[in-house]
Amino acid sequence: MKLLIPSKEHTIRFRHITVALDCSAHSNASLNAAAELARLMQADLTGIFVEDINLFRMADLPFSHEIRMYTAEPEKIDTVQLERSVKLQAREAESSLQRVAGECNVEYSFRVCRGVVPAEVIAAAPDEDLLVLGRSGRSPSCRKGLGSTARRALAEGKKPLLLMRPGFSASEGSLLVLYDGSEGAHLALSTAISLKNPGNTLHLLLLAESYEESLEMERALKQERVLTNTAVEYHHLPLKNGKTVVRYIRMAASGLLILSDRMKLPKESVHELVREIDYPVLLV
Repeated sequence: MKLLIPSKEHTIRFRHITVALDCSAHSNASLNAAAELARLMQADLTGIFVEDINLFRMADLPFSHEIRMYTAEPEKIDTVQLERSVKLQAREAESSLQRVAGECNVEYSFRVCRGVVPAEVIAAAPDEDLLVLGRSGRSPSCRKGLGSTARRALAEGKKPLLLMRPGFSASEGSLLVLYDGSEGAHLALSTAISLKNPGNTLHLLLLAESYEESLEMERALKQERVLTNTAVEYHHLPLKNGKTVVRYIRMAASGLLILSDRMKLPKESVHELVREIDYPVLLV
């Protein structure tokens, strides 16, 4: 089996990284990950905060009220107070970006815009650059599964896309790559090589039609120059469907998962996997 993994000097590198900020726990994890990667790849970092236009539209409706913790009766939404609250969140987001970027010694910029949040965030990330999002947002309805912005970015095929959650690091700990010998799998593996820190283990989950084919993949990969002097652990799994892969990943409880939706697995199965596992995912 002949592989065409690029040499380390020609692996994927992100030149500009955009991170969506909303002051939630998932957003803070995304900011830390984005800054880590910007430092590692010497990339520029842009933080974007979107003033949700739907909040202001809702506040303008005559029947819109809010119930505060310290009041017994519903009150009309104060649009002036809402404006102040949103501006305060933007300042907090910018302050966090300034602090984290300074700690990582990376160049950064900050943008505030008003609009529909998913559309504005996706439009802010130039093509071929990395967009970093929290798996969930501030809304209580999004605390399980993907938030609305992450779902839209995934559905629209925005790549590269990093979905983060608290408790993980994008550059520390082990990396898990789904590999089936396809062009997309090669890209995922070359990306992992770019991100991997010395001393950390690279886990390769080999997906094949048969165990013999999976062993042949392993033998070929062990001959690749870019994997020389790299701690690699090989795991074998039948190439059946995304649900089998999801169960294995949950049992493995690894760190960052790197994969492509241009693999032998159908794109729908890959996206379902991304939606279902509660781990950070880098889709390339």
